[in-house]
Amino acid sequence: MKFIADVMLGRLAKRMRLLGFDVLYDRTIDDNDLIRLSLEQDRLILTRDTGLAERPLAVNHVLIADNDIRSQIKQVLSTFPRGVLPQPLTRCSECNEPLVAISRKKVKDLVPNYVYEKHETFLQCMTCKRVYWTGTHVGRMGLSE
Repeated sequence: MKFIADVMLGRLAKRMRLLGFDVLYDRTIDDNDLIRLSLEQDRLILTRDTGLAERPLAVNHVLIADNDIRSQIKQVLSTFPRGVLPQPLTRCSECNEPLVAISRKKVKDLVPNYVYEKHETFLQCMTCKRVYWTGTHVGRMGLSE
């Protein structure tokens, strides 16, 4: 399942990416282009905009009901049967590209010393070069509920 999020849902797009979902998000994209990309790339529109949701070509959408990020995530995840979800930490939260494993030695100068000492496994986005690891933040994101 691929998504495209409207301008109001940047935080949701980032969290969905961390969950492993392919979520296109660009705050500069207008509604017409958002609908066009949704149709061209077979993406489900995530929106809080009732006007956008009511447009005839935007029929493939989820109208997000809440401002709270945890509630938003629960609403989107409730549209999937259990066991169909992707693996967390497989996509870059910033640019949506897939993450790849990187050796611990290669990240020594890229992460804080305490992170390097505490973790063995690291992932990196080959596009923006961000480094990821499974820290306590994963549990706090509400992804384990």
